[in-house]
Amino acid sequence: MTTGLDNVPTGPRFVGRRPLLARIDRAHDAALSRGRQVVCEVVGEPGIGKTRLVREALHQCVPQVPWTVGTCAPEERGVPFHVFRHAFAAGQSPRRGLGAGRPTGATGEIWGFAAAPPTSASDARRFRAFQLARRLIGLAARDGLVLVLDDLHWADAASAGLIAHLLRYPVPAPLLLVLVYRPRQTATPMPFGPPDPGGHVEAEPASHDRLELHPLSLAETALLHPGVDPAELRARYELTGGNPGYLAALPGGPAAERAEEVREPPGARLSDATMAVLRREWADLPPVDLACLRAGAILDAPFAPDLLAEVAQVPAALAVEAGWRLARRDLIRRVPGTGRFALRHPVLRMAVAQDTDPAWRVDACARALTALVDLGASPAERARYAERLLALPSGRWAERCVDVLCRAAQEIRRETPDLAIHWLRLALRALRPTAGSTPRHREVSLALARVIGEAGDLAESRALLQEIVPLLPADPEGRRAQAVALWARVERLLGNYAEAAAISRRELAALPVGTGPAGGYRLATEIGAAGILAGRPVAGLPDALTGDPDGSGADLAGLLAVRGLAAVHGGAVDDARGLLDAGARIVDSLPDRDVRDHPDCLTALGLTALYLERQADAVRHLDRGLTLVRAAHRDDGLCQLLLGRCQVAYHSGQLTAAIGLATEAGIVARRIGSRHLLCFALAFEAEATAWRGGLRDDERAVGLARSAVDLATDLATWSGRTAATALATATLLSGDPATCADLVRSAGGDSRLSHLQDTLRPMWHELLCAAALAAGEVADAERQARLAMAEAERVELPGQRGFAESAYGEVLLARGEVEAALPHLETAADLFRVGGMALRRSFALASLARAAEAADRGVPAARARRRALELARWCGTERVGARLASPVGARAVAALTDREWHIAQLAATGVTSRLIGRRLNISPRTVEAHLTRIYRKAGVASRSALVAWVARLDVTDR
Repeated sequence: MTTGLDNVPTGPRFVGRRPLLARIDRAHDAALSRGRQVVCEVVGEPGIGKTRLVREALHQCVPQVPWTVGTCAPEERGVPFHVFRHAFAAGQSPRRGLGAGRPTGATGEIWGFAAAPPTSASDARRFRAFQLARRLIGLAARDGLVLVLDDLHWADAASAGLIAHLLRYPVPAPLLLVLVYRPRQTATPMPFGPPDPGGHVEAEPASHDRLELHPLSLAETALLHPGVDPAELRARYELTGGNPGYLAALPGGPAAERAEEVREPPGARLSDATMAVLRREWADLPPVDLACLRAGAILDAPFAPDLLAEVAQVPAALAVEAGWRLARRDLIRRVPGTGRFALRHPVLRMAVAQDTDPAWRVDACARALTALVDLGASPAERARYAERLLALPSGRWAERCVDVLCRAAQEIRRETPDLAIHWLRLALRALRPTAGSTPRHREVSLALARVIGEAGDLAESRALLQEIVPLLPADPEGRRAQAVALWARVERLLGNYAEAAAISRRELAALPVGTGPAGGYRLATEIGAAGILAGRPVAGLPDALTGDPDGSGADLAGLLAVRGLAAVHGGAVDDARGLLDAGARIVDSLPDRDVRDHPDCLTALGLTALYLERQADAVRHLDRGLTLVRAAHRDDGLCQLLLGRCQVAYHSGQLTAAIGLATEAGIVARRIGSRHLLCFALAFEAEATAWRGGLRDDERAVGLARSAVDLATDLATWSGRTAATALATATLLSGDPATCADLVRSAGGDSRLSHLQDTLRPMWHELLCAAALAAGEVADAERQARLAMAEAERVELPGQRGFAESAYGEVLLARGEVEAALPHLETAADLFRVGGMALRRSFALASLARAAEAADRGVPAARARRRALELARWCGTERVGARLASPVGARAVAALTDREWHIAQLAATGVTSRLIGRRLNISPRTVEAHLTRIYRKAGVASRSALVAWVARLDVTDR
């Protein structure tokens, strides 16, 4: 028989456990020095490495002393003294010379006393037998002996009695008695008596020491299996809990030095050697206990006795009794704090399942699934058994499993969409391939397309919808209409505005009479949203389709929100306010569970409120949407809400927040594969970066904006115009007013910018005015300022009126009409405050401070300067400080941009173009381009003339 020292293959290496080896070595030295018996108990979980530790101790710590090993076996529990028989069996020579001149034969004769088992003899006779055995063991250990008794949890009563006798009456010889067992599988946790307290820490070791083995650390496991991939090893380590025996027993385990799926895949099997070792634990179980153990292997999660009885098909009372008997044998364990049980270890569960008849496993798994559904178990529990049942060789339960998987996927799709997608894919594969056009197949495919789209895989969702939706029949309930609306939404998110509008219009026109309004609302909403994004807002969308049978109102609110956004794009401010208020009343009255599936509605409400300069309402709607979509893991709605929130931050002057939100939106847009949303994200990031005005911001802003323009397939779309105007802003602030003007006019379509959003038109005319002033074209700048005034009068929004007043004030300032400019600049600052535009207010205050200083109004100038700098620090911009440093004087001087004036000042000190570029973090070629424009505006031809020109400026003009 193979000894217990070799029954757990934990690899060729021995790692860790060094303190335990040292304690065994000290115990051995104590036995030899004292000439008396010393006991070491080695205890721990199955597979933890007890036998491996003892073998290493024998080879490293006590090589000079003979040793012998006895191993218990469950099938020999009826044989008295079988562990001692095995240790001193005739013909088995003890290691390292034991037997030469020793009474090993006489020692073996004592076990003949087993013919009359001491357990049935009188106490006196049993005591005499134990004493005789003690004396003979003492003779064998006269010059030193290490006696290892392994797997004592399977010891017979006679052997356990003799060991207890030896503990009470120690052998008067240098004997190291090593007792190896699993405490949980014995009658009591410490069957052979408690060890001396603290014996292993004393200078002189006690006569009884207890060594308890704990799991290996991850680092020790990596040393034990150096050829395994670290990620795979970590996963296996977490599964086995650091138990080296179970780690080696896994299918494709570390011994194979390759990465496999940690969970049991279909067809994965434990090795025959592993099964032979583990099967010994349940080989002698009675039928009821064995049935309950096999049922427990099916119920891998903690289970109650009544569920165990249902799966095992035994009466509940018998299942309870069997459960406690299995617990006493440590095959199952009670979960602390509950009335539930679980198998001792996942590897043991795999072994029991592998040892179970496949047909019985199929029926048991089906019974478990039925019981869990009846008990109202969680979706994850139900789906796990359905998934396992589908993997077993039986097709009888496919329909039931598909129902369970689909229902579970719908219940958890908002919390864990990846798992829902996995379950829906399994359900789709479980349906017969010939059922591709059946209603059930279409239903599962549609659910999969919806969840995949919400998770952000728009391309796959679109492919599924293109295949499924044309096969759906028209129905009065509007299910087909809602599926078409979903398809149109995916097309819109991918930037296919024409396709989204076309399929929505076609379906809306073909709705059967009596169809509920929900599908009609969604189709009309998609038509409106696609029109806005395509740059052609649609007028005349359906007002209402009478009632909402679902009672939620979210679909109607979504339509009202899109109509309001279209109205604000077209300059119908009063209509937009009414639609916004109506939609907001509905949404604010709805609980989150009714709103979370309508992120586009909250996006449209937020943007409409922003363009109407109601920033508090915009923040409320967009932040609510962000909270809901983040909780639901909906990437399809997250990007648009981030873009809307970014716009709110940008318009309020929070540049750092705007850049962060735009960056996150860009990441999400790339993940879901939406070019037009990425175009928006890059454009918004470019605008915020340009206004920040740091050393590297000019070139970065231009680069981001150019990337946005390159992504825009059509500059007539909203995203294309946004990219063009973002590049215009970035080029102006980097000192290229001509490119800025060309881009704005190109995006606007004509001199009145009729293609741009009506309610933002004053802002774009102000940008053209600034470009004209930067180019020294004051007449054109005045024309743009007057156009801004006219547009502001039409839309009647404070912030937009502030852009017009600021533009006209800057024109007057450029003409040198300082007194006339002051009221316009002061009014602009107040209007920007009312509109919540802190960034633009800081620039208006900076211009007001410069004008007041030029007009010798010291107190108002100082107040405006201080407030402008405070707002600039809050916004995170450096351009306000640069503007405050610019002089107010001749038109040519006022025409210099902030960056050009800074470069002119540096050039006047004699610094070379290379050093200027290094200081401003721009290339020398860019510096030379700036100097060329500065020479033209200042009317000079050389750097020396520029030095004189800068020096002539009076200090009072600064």
